[in-house]
Amino acid sequence: MTERVKFNASVSFLIEKDDKFLLFYRTDGYFKDGWWVLPAGHIEANETATETVIREAKEELGIDVNPKDISFGHIVHNLVGENKRMDFYFIIKSFKGEIQNLEPSKCAKMEFFDKNSLPPLEKIAPTTLQALHNIWNNVHYSERRE
Repeated sequence: MTERVKFNASVSFLIEKDDKFLLFYRTDGYFKDGWWVLPAGHIEANETATETVIREAKEELGIDVNPKDISFGHIVHNLVGENKRMDFYFIIKSFKGEIQNLEPSKCAKMEFFDKNSLPPLEKIAPTTLQALHNIWNNVHYSERRE
């Protein structure tokens, strides 16, 4: 009998403000150390992807997001590395509160960019870059393999 695959799942979210979007520069030695990434988090047991976005936005940034202000952007079926997963990407265009870096031990800095003035591409996590290009081109699904 063929073994069924088990995946972890994560969400990342593209926060748009004044025609720009937020990236984190991660320096925690755990996830994409020294790379620019979107705010993100793992989906917990009995939690929907939308609930994860809301929870992570509050935990990492101190902002409140209404479910109606979250739209689906992209999904990456990610088979790179040991942690095979489904990476869901959402877009947030409206939120309440002021964005703060509530996890400075993980995130050295946060900055808003427009898509025509990105940080050096070799410093953006490959999956993040893949998802951003696909979101901007209205492509909703892609895959990554080693």
